[in-house]
Amino acid sequence: MNQNRFRPAPWPELSQDQKDQMAAIKAKAAELEALYDKTTRGRYQALAMTDLESSVMWAVKEITS
Repeated sequence: MNQNRFRPAPWPELSQDQKDQMAAIKAKAAELEALYDKTTRGRYQALAMTDLESSVMWAVKEITS
């Protein structure tokens, strides 16, 4: 098992550029979420929201790794 996979505390200090990148990604994701909310609620909308959440999670993980 890779010991670094689960990043033990303390978390690395983030630079301002990293914080700005994360904020920009989350802001764009919020725009998409608002658009998705205007569609019919159903399985496909739920899948789209889940994938949006996953996308943001992976992008933030890359920035903070």
